[in-house]
Amino acid sequence: MTGDSELVQSSHLPSTTAAVQLSEAERKHFARHSDPAFNGVVFWINPIFGRLESARIAQMLEHGGGRPATIRHHSKAARDGKMSEDAVQKLNGVLVRALPQMVSHISRFYLPSAGLHGNGDVQRVTHVISPDTHFGEYQACVKAGVHVVTSLWVERSLMSGLQYVERYFSARTQDIFSGMVVTATHMPTADKEVLLASVMALGGQWREKMRADVTHLILMKDEGPKYEIAKKNPQLNIRPLLPHWFKETLNLLHPVPLEPYLFPNPPMLEGKLTHNDDGNANNAALAVPSSDTHNGSAYELPKPSVAFMRGYTVAIDTQLVYSLSEGAFARLGQRLGEAGATLAKLQPGTGGRGRNSSNANLAESVVADWDSVDILVCQHRSGYDYSKASRLGKIVGTFVWLYQAFLSEKLSAPTQRLLHYPVPAVMVAGMERMVITISHYRGASREYLIRLITALGARYTAKMSKDNTHLITASPEGRKYAAALQWNVNVVNHFWIEQCYQRWKLLTVSHPNFTYFPDLPVLNSMVGDTDIIIDKLKAWVEAPQGSSIAESSDMDVLGDSDLEPMRREVAVNGKREMEMNIDDESGEEMKSVVDSSDELSNGAQASEEALLVLGQRRHTSRAAAMAASKNLEVIMQAANTFEEDMRKERLYKYRKSHNARRSLALGEREDEEQQAKAVSNKRARIESNSSSRPVRIMFTGVRATEQETQQIVSMGGEVVEDAKLATHLVCNEIKRTLKMLMAVSGGRVNIVSMVWVRQSLAQRRWISMDPVDGDPLADKCHVVDAVSEKKWDFSLEESIQRARKRRLLEGVTVFLTPQSEPKLKVLQPLIEIAGGRAVDNLDDAELRSLINASVRVQKRPSFAGEIPPLLVVSCSEDSHMWAMFRPSADKRMPIYATEVLLTGVLRQEIQRSDDSLGNEA
Repeated sequence: MTGDSELVQSSHLPSTTAAVQLSEAERKHFARHSDPAFNGVVFWINPIFGRLESARIAQMLEHGGGRPATIRHHSKAARDGKMSEDAVQKLNGVLVRALPQMVSHISRFYLPSAGLHGNGDVQRVTHVISPDTHFGEYQACVKAGVHVVTSLWVERSLMSGLQYVERYFSARTQDIFSGMVVTATHMPTADKEVLLASVMALGGQWREKMRADVTHLILMKDEGPKYEIAKKNPQLNIRPLLPHWFKETLNLLHPVPLEPYLFPNPPMLEGKLTHNDDGNANNAALAVPSSDTHNGSAYELPKPSVAFMRGYTVAIDTQLVYSLSEGAFARLGQRLGEAGATLAKLQPGTGGRGRNSSNANLAESVVADWDSVDILVCQHRSGYDYSKASRLGKIVGTFVWLYQAFLSEKLSAPTQRLLHYPVPAVMVAGMERMVITISHYRGASREYLIRLITALGARYTAKMSKDNTHLITASPEGRKYAAALQWNVNVVNHFWIEQCYQRWKLLTVSHPNFTYFPDLPVLNSMVGDTDIIIDKLKAWVEAPQGSSIAESSDMDVLGDSDLEPMRREVAVNGKREMEMNIDDESGEEMKSVVDSSDELSNGAQASEEALLVLGQRRHTSRAAAMAASKNLEVIMQAANTFEEDMRKERLYKYRKSHNARRSLALGEREDEEQQAKAVSNKRARIESNSSSRPVRIMFTGVRATEQETQQIVSMGGEVVEDAKLATHLVCNEIKRTLKMLMAVSGGRVNIVSMVWVRQSLAQRRWISMDPVDGDPLADKCHVVDAVSEKKWDFSLEESIQRARKRRLLEGVTVFLTPQSEPKLKVLQPLIEIAGGRAVDNLDDAELRSLINASVRVQKRPSFAGEIPPLLVVSCSEDSHMWAMFRPSADKRMPIYATEVLLTGVLRQEIQRSDDSLGNEA
């Protein structure tokens, strides 16, 4: 068979021969020849797999020529030669705020390091096999260039005889298509390109032809040669599914369950599931105890049938110990013993019940021997015990996590689920004003969401009323949904509350992920998929004190006789990070201009690596995924016409049906026409205010008090966050925040100090900063920051005057390459307010045209003060792309770092000599 039906593989997959024949382009980007398959691979397998699965993975790796990494043991038993197999298979926790020197001390294997090349019998790890990144050594692996891959990488590489590129089998949760190899049939070229960009942007692979390693076949109808191959070769385990699955997954940026979209007879085409979506798969993992108190029956753990915690020593947080009754503490110890674990020894005099201790003052910690501790059960991210355990890489989990572990009789990483890790002791600012109810989430999923709501400090209500601020629903239908539409209540899916908890801040509902609802009711089964962001935990862990090497008590715990000498860590095969001197709102330097409290920036949601579509131009993966999501939405409209019409009909009924409103009995009735008229009048007032340009104040680096904010509103002013709406930017010093840069670049925003606000409020009038008005108080309200002006060699007043005359980037296209920092998404609004266009890709014709026009401008005698039509912003990591901007010797575009934009906006002029990366290269 050839063409669309070509399948390059024999009837069954051999274990070690090269059964998969890839094209030259595919080999270049997806796989490499290696004989044997795992030649040069030194592996460590995360014990989270369990003994049997770990042994199976190790057997495959060793069969393909891989070697296990040398294991490090730090305990006294290991040094005495009494290390048990149980200890080798133990899990550990993540490291938070551990001193750099301690990472290698706590590591269970030897990491690559500069100047050391596997001396003697020490095998330094090259690959870590793990289903996730929730293990203590992960950050050290990233810095050292160690690959962290799933077990699929092992299986696929061994079966094909080709060693696949590790990035396509990433263990990161944000690489949602990791391990997937996708092809499509009977789809237009444009549609396939959109799917291709989506899959590769988020960690997957694409095949133009049907290869033996394909895992998913995208099609609209169950017909065609490719589908026949998948059907006749069940041993290949190819999943034929509708493209709807990709649309839903991209809109939510979370994998949606596959079953409703699989051929034959996908339930999606019938518009309903064949079973109720009760989230049964997640029930055990999401189960929460019936009480959140710390005495009595709250610690009645299920009786285990196996000793799944054999060899683990469990410490109870000091505050919990002091709150437990004698009976509760005894029953907890009994259950742990039945599971094979032991309770950690307490400090002398503490006894079994901290509350009955004879000590007048509560001890800072009741744990006697931290060296023996494996697990800390803790309620809050505070206190000595939490800080100590986090810095030592112990497992730190809540009672909810321990309860779930006893239900499933299996230990998991507490950071994989929000409620399984200790909660901050402080509530989220602003959440106390939120009143939230839930609809269409059932069983354990519902209980899980209620726990999140109360932990954040918001109020949960079982019934809907006009007091509610948010409705969390799994489906846009039902009585509560009808009321929310009528009463203007925010309607979101569960990802909103999970993201609020994950970032521990009140997020707006404007992010599209929060307001998207799949056509089928699958959201209930997706509750609990959000994990803890490890990098954010350091905010709650107290920094180590003591010597510059390590806190003395922590060093006592380590006591490893074969520790390597202290040395500066040097990344192996890692990427060098460019230090970007950009200030955030708090005055600290950061790598991107982030100014919104609702910024969903953590690479937690999507890969930031560059995307190379085979033989095509490069894109940033996040930009490609977002663009692909938008394009795929358009493409799918034709296929979804019937489903969309039905959904609109349901919404129409809920908005218009008087019977539905009467049946609610949830509050005072309002006439539909009066409500519409009120909305129309409100919109007219907003538009009127916009045209008359009232005082709109934006703050950066400073904040108005609540009383000052009320006074601003009473005087007819507004406090805004959007630089495009602001009339005044208030700050006390010049920092390169996004707000400041956009205010300067816009040219029409008055940049004033806090004196302006307080003088205006005291005078009960807005002090005019226009020199024509000659307000005597204006001179006291200017921002004076000679230090910053000298630092960046500019004058704020002169920059604003230049911006008022002409926008800096008027008519300029700014091309940002994939790995530039800050990213396109961050810089785009800044470039646009300056009159420019921000892009990360151009078609060949337009790129040639812009280069030719720019070359002509550069040859002019007056070029020194003129910006060419194309401004190329890049970094050394993308130097392989520079050739596309220099097609010939007489057409050579200068390449700049992003600093040229940041400094250029402050100065309101671009200087050719500044921040050049490759003018002469």
